[in-house]
Amino acid sequence: MMKKGVFPWKSNPTKSQETPSGTWKLFGKSNGVSKSTEVQKSLTPSSSVSSTPHHHKRQGSSASEKQFEDLVASSIALIQHDRPSNLPAKCTEEALRHKAEHARMVEAARRRVEREAAARHARMQESHRMEERLARHAKEWTQNILPDWHNMKNAKRTLELWWSGLPPSIRGRVWQLAIENKLKITHEMYQDLVDKAKQKLQEAQLRRKRLKVNKTTCGCKKEFSTDDRLSVSREKLGKSDEKAVKKDKIAVDSKEEKPEGTESTDSERLTNREKFDSCDDKPRLGMPRNYSEQNLKTMNSETCEKKCCSKSNPNLLEYSDECSMELIQLDIARTFPHLCIFQPGGPYFDVLHELLAAYVCYRPDIGYIQGMSFIAAVLILNMEAPQAFVCFANLLDGPVLRAAFTRDGAMMQRLWKAYTALLHHNLPSLAEAVAPELYLLEWLYTAFAKAMPLDAACRVWDVFLRDGDTFLFNTALGILHLYQDELKDMDFISAAQFLTKLPEDLDPEALFKSISTVSMTLDGMSFEELVSCCQVEETLDDDVTVRL
Repeated sequence: MMKKGVFPWKSNPTKSQETPSGTWKLFGKSNGVSKSTEVQKSLTPSSSVSSTPHHHKRQGSSASEKQFEDLVASSIALIQHDRPSNLPAKCTEEALRHKAEHARMVEAARRRVEREAAARHARMQESHRMEERLARHAKEWTQNILPDWHNMKNAKRTLELWWSGLPPSIRGRVWQLAIENKLKITHEMYQDLVDKAKQKLQEAQLRRKRLKVNKTTCGCKKEFSTDDRLSVSREKLGKSDEKAVKKDKIAVDSKEEKPEGTESTDSERLTNREKFDSCDDKPRLGMPRNYSEQNLKTMNSETCEKKCCSKSNPNLLEYSDECSMELIQLDIARTFPHLCIFQPGGPYFDVLHELLAAYVCYRPDIGYIQGMSFIAAVLILNMEAPQAFVCFANLLDGPVLRAAFTRDGAMMQRLWKAYTALLHHNLPSLAEAVAPELYLLEWLYTAFAKAMPLDAACRVWDVFLRDGDTFLFNTALGILHLYQDELKDMDFISAAQFLTKLPEDLDPEALFKSISTVSMTLDGMSFEELVSCCQVEETLDDDVTVRL
């Protein structure tokens, strides 16, 4: 069968030699004798297939020649061959020019490959040095510092190792010792809170199922939807505005009728203002930022007073801490999505949900606030769930985070004013271009866990847990100092997007160098003293103003 030519592709290879040498072969090796001029001979490499045996050629050629010598279809090999027979031949000048261009491209490609290889080698060497350094530091921590923590925690060598970054193998242990359990929370207490949270969630699910069944048998009037309530409130607000305009007009007319030299007394103005404020008898609808028990009950108790069967509507359910626990699931899926471990079905989804739900039962007055999931997730990645809950509860009891999550407006305004003063002192040109409103609140609510890459955020947390909440503001100034050149050339939207999610290639070493560069003192006062010097005044409208 082979001799009869049943398989044409297995034909005698001598037939391929009968191909005219003038054809332009894209695939395969060049076997024909060159028929072009001396220019064509000069373009043909000395290690070509036709002039050198295959085994001698591979022994004496370089790595780049081995890669391209047999690939006639490549861009480099095409330049080495003459044009097809149906096209005019190259002139001498064109052939020489193409040869020079080809040599330049090959040289540029070679240099690029060498640079990339050198960069990879440098990164590999740096990674090896980092691993060796972390191994030495971990050994020093476990043998010298941790066994005698109370005496060694403030030693100079300990602070130096702490600033350079904690090894991941001992990071969780050091964090627990640095945070301290001032609230005296035990593991048994955490387990009881988890069981209580699960019970509340089950009761909430059963109640909703029962209310959905009762809703079909209810004979009351149709409940207003959120859009209907909003439209009604807008209509009432418009009517109250019309009444206010009429009252102002009457007041102006009465003032004109009064004889000259008489003015309205303060009591009359106060009475008019009370009458105007009484027109807005309907509270504004909307979900507050923190879903605490007190806020949710207050918001819904007033809206449900005039409902004939508000208990049969699951949307108007009397919210409590169990509602806050259900809202936690909305934010967990958005916590470190690139890790794919905190999303539904992931290994840490239930762990994170139980921890946050337990905190809602532990502090129902605070409830759950957006941003807590990132703080809890960072702790879970470095320690077990019971220890993470103890650290989480004590961490949120610090001055800055407590003021943020309890919505202490006076304290937040003091912190804001002190930070703004230091920003103008360290980066005056950037203070006007990039307002703190773009980035500072989100950085504080998540302790940089959302904006930074995870490894850089853990480095920040190392010193944050050592030096306290002041280091959060020091880190904010360090970030702006590191990227001040890029931020100056950005518009408002680009700067907001950049600061919301910092680059993935953020170098922790460069960041900490910038952090150590900025100054946290102003006129001889530290950040804490600046905060204490801020005076808070409350106006009649309960607006908080700060003066330094």
